[in-house]
Formats: sequence, C-alpha cells, structure tokens
Amino acid sequence: MFHTPKPRQFRYQPRFYDPEKERWEALKQKYADERAAEEARQNATEGGEDLEYFQRRIREIDRRERHSQGGLTWKDMFRKREMPQFNYQPRFATTESEGTGEHIQQFKQRGKSIKRRFDIADKDYLKPVPAGRIMLYALLVCALLYWILF
Repeated sequence: MFHTPKPRQFRYQPRFYDPEKERWEALKQKYADERAAEEARQNATEGGEDLEYFQRRIREIDRRERHSQGGLTWKDMFRKREMPQFNYQPRFATTESEGTGEHIQQFKQRGKSIKRRFDIADKDYLKPVPAGRIMLYALLVCALLYWILF
C-alpha cells in the first residue's frame, strides 16, 4: 500500500572522495608508466648484446631438451623391448595364495586344462618384430618379385 524502501538497498557515498585528486593520480601513473617503458627501452638498447646472448642460450637449451625428450630415433628401431612388469597384490587377500593363480591350478587338477595361444608370463610376449628383420624381409620380397617378373 505505502511505498517503503527495500531493506537490501545499498547506497554508499564516500565522504573523502575527490574526483580531481583521482584524475591527478591517474595522470601521474600514466606518465610514470611511460617513463618506466622509456627506461626499459634504453636499457635494452644499451645491454642488447647480453640480452641477445642469454635469449639465444635459452633457446639452445630448450631445443636440446626437446630433442632429448623427443620421439623415436634410429636407435629405437633396433632396441629390444620388454613387456611391462605388473605385480598385483590383492588388497583384501586373506591368504597369500589368493591372486597367484590358485584357481587355475584347481581347474587343471579337475582334468581340464586352459590352453592359451599366447602365454602372458613369457618375457617375449608382445615384443615387436625388429625393424631390421622387417627391412630384410621386404628386401627379400622385392628380390623375389624382380626375379619372377623380369
């Protein structure tokens, strides 16, 4: 019925605010920033050789680091790879034999055997064929094709 202002209204009028002083502070800050930029330019032209040396040195170190962490090299084609080792220990095992394949042993004792095409326990499992052998086979195939066709 009657207009009453809401209690959440916020009206703040600063007591000690001087807009003229605020403009002067902004103008002083602007000229201080310009002066600092000018000094930085002068220092850069005076010590530019040192700065250029250090920048070149940092680029060289970064390039060397990226190269060392980089991808495959020609040595990696002939490197022997090993299957990653996974030693899982069950968290809530009541006996030590849990998780070590006891259930497979029990299955074999019943007269049934699990036949696997690939044995995961083998160290050579999942090893890639060496690149040298692939190149040799490719050369042999090319030689046979040449002999057959010509």
